[in-house]
Amino acid sequence: MTLRVRLFLTSLAIALPLSVAWFFFDSHLRLTTKEEELRRSVELDISAGLQERCEADPPRAGRPGRGGDPSRARKRDPAGPPPDAPPRNGLAPDRRPGGGPRGPARGGSGAYEYFAYDASGRPSAADAPTLPPDRNDTEAMTYWTTRGRGVAIVVPLGGEGPCAFVLARIPPRQDEFRDQAQALALVVVSVLAAAWVAAGPLIGRLRRLAVGVRRAAASHYADAVAEEGHDEIGALARAFNEAGRSVRAHLIEVQNREESLRNFVASTTHDVAIPLTVLQGHLAELDHEESTPEHREHVRAAVREAHYMASLLRNLATATTLDSADAQAVLTPVDLSALVDRVVARHRPVARMSGVELNSAVPDPVLVVPSDHTLLEQTLSNLVDNAIRYNRPGGHVAVLLDRSSDGFVLSVTDDGPGVTDEELEQMTSRRFRGSEARTRRPDGHGLGLAIAAEAVERLGLSLTFRRRDGEPGLRSEIRQRPARC
Repeated sequence: MTLRVRLFLTSLAIALPLSVAWFFFDSHLRLTTKEEELRRSVELDISAGLQERCEADPPRAGRPGRGGDPSRARKRDPAGPPPDAPPRNGLAPDRRPGGGPRGPARGGSGAYEYFAYDASGRPSAADAPTLPPDRNDTEAMTYWTTRGRGVAIVVPLGGEGPCAFVLARIPPRQDEFRDQAQALALVVVSVLAAAWVAAGPLIGRLRRLAVGVRRAAASHYADAVAEEGHDEIGALARAFNEAGRSVRAHLIEVQNREESLRNFVASTTHDVAIPLTVLQGHLAELDHEESTPEHREHVRAAVREAHYMASLLRNLATATTLDSADAQAVLTPVDLSALVDRVVARHRPVARMSGVELNSAVPDPVLVVPSDHTLLEQTLSNLVDNAIRYNRPGGHVAVLLDRSSDGFVLSVTDDGPGVTDEELEQMTSRRFRGSEARTRRPDGHGLGLAIAAEAVERLGLSLTFRRRDGEPGLRSEIRQRPARC
């Protein structure tokens, strides 16, 4: 539900009760006015000889009051009624607006009709209303007709004749209810229309504020929100800008810390990798035929651990690059054949000391593709290292580079124990390690394959793992994705 609709419904909920209250107040005011007019008119008629005229000619139906007009009383001809007087047996129809049920005339300050009653309460007119039980009660009464609500009073004139009591009343004006209903509807429609129109600029400002907030969030709160006006919406925009500046400062501080940490890790891994590579070379020279079997086993264990440390350092450097949101892959021409030879040469000593045969094959001529040299080489290193580390003595690892219709396919195949179908789906999850991996190397961290998957994603390549058909082991493939049209 939009804000404009909410404001419209809120205005409607407020306008309806107020309009109904106004309707009843207006009705009460109208009745009070009618009562005052009726009392004033009756008093004027009584002072002008209402009782004498009534006793001389008791009305057979509701008779219009004269409203105390003395000139009309003096012009009355005793031999007969004046030309404008109603007949004795009823009322002459009056077509003027505001006439009563039988067309009462207007006299003095109000238009009313009256009915006469004797001392026992018997009316002289057949259609006269019934008197209330307390005939001496002069409080005003209301009554309903099809056109609205009228007001009536009982006036005790005294005596024993047919006009001991008079009931005077002002009937409701023609279409009085319709006029009130139309006025009520006009008020409600006016309020709702005003609310609908007034909500337009307010909603426009709120929409512009929402657009500004989204733009500020997209720019990491570098862009400020426009501060329009000095009302509550303007205060909201200013408060958001203050919060945005605070968040921006915090983000900059966090980014600076992360950048410092990444630079530290990159420098540290580089500084440690150099002596570690030298150490690997020295350890490899110690593995010669003249050494005792126990000595050679110790040397080979030291070589494996040094190789593992070097792998961890390279993965750490790669992980810091991948975790940087601003870091982009640097695409340069990469000789894939030379890359495969370097990775295989780097892992051949640890493969030999683990009793695993490591072989490779590359196409001729050489295959060159645009890629990030560091990320791609570390990805292949992790795949080869994983295949060697979790293989068995006497096992085989093959690294094959070949052309494909999309560019190239680089595969690493081993004949180790392999993984289950459930483990195959989680190979690239960080900190995940298969049951065989946990048994053979309980000190592992489960980061190598996850880093490889993130690296190929950053390079726009694809990495898949599948079990060998009918044979133990695992095959991993790096493929160039099809070019988009």
